[in-house]
Amino acid sequence: MKTALLILALNSMLAAQPQSLADAARQERNRQKTSNSNNTFTNETLGAAVADPTPDPAEKTDKAGDKDKEKPANSKEGTAESKPRDEAWWREAFQQARSEAKRADDRSKVIQLELNQLNMDLLTKRDTFNPEAELVPKINAKRTELDKAEKDVAQANDKVTQLEDELRRSGAPAGWAR
Repeated sequence: MKTALLILALNSMLAAQPQSLADAARQERNRQKTSNSNNTFTNETLGAAVADPTPDPAEKTDKAGDKDKEKPANSKEGTAESKPRDEAWWREAFQQARSEAKRADDRSKVIQLELNQLNMDLLTKRDTFNPEAELVPKINAKRTELDKAEKDVAQANDKVTQLEDELRRSGAPAGWAR
C-alpha cells in the first residue's frame, strides 16, 4: 500500500512539472502574433493626448470670463508656457530657484551678522560722546533691511515649493527636481 502511494505521488509530481522557458517564450510569441492590438504609442501621440484634455465646464466659463483680461505677449507666463517642459527645463528651473533661495538666505545671514555687530558696538563703544544717537538709526535701518531679506527668503523658498508641486502635478519624474 505504501509503495502504491509512493508511485502515485511520484507520477503526479512528474505530471505537474513547470513549463520550460522555451515553451513559455513560444506561447508568448504565438499570443502576440494572434492579438489584434496594433496600437503604436509614441511621444507625439501621447503628448497630443495629454496636451489637449477635454476641459471641464467650469474651466470653459473661467476662460470665457478671462477673454477681457488677456495677458501681453511678452509676459513671463506666456514665455514659460511656450517652452517645452522637459527634463532640462525642470532641472534648470529648480537650479535657478534653489540658487535664488540660497542667495537670499546668505544675504539674510550677512545682514543678521551686521545687525549683531551694530548691537555689540552700541553696548561696547564708549569712545564717542553719544553712541546711541549715532548707532540707533543704523540699527533700525538694519532691522528693516533684515525683515525685507527674511521676506525674500520666504518668497524664494515658496517658489521652490511651488515648482515641486507643479512638477508633481505634471506627472514628471521626481528625479528631475534634483
